[in-house]
Amino acid sequence: MPLDLNDRVSRLVHALDRMTPEERTEAITNEVIETSGIWQMPAPGVRSCFTIALHGIEAPGADADSAARHWHIQARAVIGGWPWPDDDPDLRAAQLEWAEMMVYLDAFSVELRAQAARIALHWSESRNVQHAARQVLESAEVPA
Repeated sequence: MPLDLNDRVSRLVHALDRMTPEERTEAITNEVIETSGIWQMPAPGVRSCFTIALHGIEAPGADADSAARHWHIQARAVIGGWPWPDDDPDLRAAQLEWAEMMVYLDAFSVELRAQAARIALHWSESRNVQHAARQVLESAEVPA
């Protein structure tokens, strides 16, 4: 990803981190319009998913909000995730959402998934997520 594009993605992701789900969908919609991204809605009467392709990152979802959430999670991973839990309460929801998804995705590096696992263990109240996070850390042989 070219440096100026990486900066734009990074700025967008950092802004999305502090938004509500509705604000996030609107911000991504605006970014798609401004940068000629793709906002593909399912055809009427066809079982398919909604897709957002923006800045080289493509994310599907059952609807616009879930596609925007998935795009945000993938974009956060592309810019390096969060190395450690951040105690800023305004970031907690975004960190948790990212971490809870990343512990289940094998498509990303072991270190990135380990970062997500540390955050999931720190913030998540879900036993399933905590179990998955422990498994990621054990398989990565990375200390919690």
